[in-house]
Amino acid sequence: MATSRKDGITGSEGGIMPTPTRSRDQSPDRRPALDELIGLAGLLRAWRAAAGTKMRRSKPLSQAEVAARAGMTERWYGELERGASPRLGRPKIDQLAAALLLDENQRETLYLYTDGSSPPRSPTPPGHADGLHPLQLLLDHQMPRPAYLSDAAWNIVGFNRAMAQWFPWVLEPRPNLMRWALLHPDAREQYVGWEEHARIYLAMVRMALVKHDRLPELVSVLNEVLADSDCRRIWDSKPELVSHRDGHVFRLHISRFDHRDIEVVSQVLYPAAFPDLRFVAITWLGSREDPGAEAARRSPSVAEGSKERVTPPRSVQGAPPRPYWALDSFEAARSLAGSSPVDLPGLSEVAGGDTRLTADCSGQNVIWATSEAGGTVAFEDLSTQEALARIPIPALTAGARREYQNLLRSTLAPDGPTATRQIDELLAPHSAAIDLLVDLRGQLSPTAAAGSSRSLSHSESGTATERAQELAGRLGASPR
Repeated sequence: MATSRKDGITGSEGGIMPTPTRSRDQSPDRRPALDELIGLAGLLRAWRAAAGTKMRRSKPLSQAEVAARAGMTERWYGELERGASPRLGRPKIDQLAAALLLDENQRETLYLYTDGSSPPRSPTPPGHADGLHPLQLLLDHQMPRPAYLSDAAWNIVGFNRAMAQWFPWVLEPRPNLMRWALLHPDAREQYVGWEEHARIYLAMVRMALVKHDRLPELVSVLNEVLADSDCRRIWDSKPELVSHRDGHVFRLHISRFDHRDIEVVSQVLYPAAFPDLRFVAITWLGSREDPGAEAARRSPSVAEGSKERVTPPRSVQGAPPRPYWALDSFEAARSLAGSSPVDLPGLSEVAGGDTRLTADCSGQNVIWATSEAGGTVAFEDLSTQEALARIPIPALTAGARREYQNLLRSTLAPDGPTATRQIDELLAPHSAAIDLLVDLRGQLSPTAAAGSSRSLSHSESGTATERAQELAGRLGASPR
């Protein structure tokens, strides 16, 4: 039974609520106070009216009906609408939200007013992918920086092409960051100072288990991890808890970067629509240039057009060496072209029967994948210009010619006049070379040679021939 006091109201539904103050100005044209516009009392009245509409009634639900639906006394609920400050437990808040038919945003507002925090959320189901396309576009826009999206159990649910190039394990079935980082030999090679990383990752797992009430899939991953003696020792040494690695600066040893260590920083964002997902981007420090592009320029295999496209990592004790860029299938290589890959069957045929080319949706990059011995597929991520330079133009079929032109068009300016000027600039040196060759061919024709010999003395003709033979010999050719 609720009893009134001078300084407040005590009720069975919880706590002490101060008696609401009433305005002395009750005139009809009085401007409503701010707390009446956005305060809980005003919102409750509005929600009660809206609930009547949702139930197809001609008038709002009564205070008595809302109180009964929420398991409160009518007097208690009435005081809430008159401005009392509530002290409600979370079960009672959920009952009141259900009684008023509140949506997700309204329920969160009710929690903020009555509990001072957002309502607890169920973790995003493992493998959840609905509605993630906009986030995948955002991942793709991080290029050439690696970026990925993970769920509450650190399953990878999205990644960009750079992430797959730096860390090909994301292409494996059901990739999980914690399982890879804590157990895979590659992780212990690629994380400089792996044990410190392991300590932080295990502290993050401990925190996640607190937040998500022992998420079953994460518990399963943890059990696998703790079967490893190193991880068990780190886990047992100190009960640390870490929420995230946002702003964490660390060093990576990536074999495709000529075995050089690079310094990076991880940046962690939480999408508002999926607060249990993590959007993580990895940015290199100390240089504005993509370390992959820098390594490609220094690589003899790239510079010389060699077929050696797989760079093995340094050997890890107890683990057999394997090609770092080796994938299981052409489809896995195709996925590196992003969310909207463009297949190039004509150019793939010209490049060779064991090669498949795939362009990304922008046309700025081409994945050049080649079948290797042992059933693996090696790949290179080339700029469109690099890929086109490898294609023998005389061998182009009609279909390959169209694909070649489409790719070439993607490298030019979007507007026609500017693209035309760019084509003219590209044609200029070729036109000059063609003119030189046509002129030289004319000079070497029998008719031109006869005319030339008539205009020269015998000694001059012999000297010119000797000089031509000497120059041609130096150049590795024979004059006609």
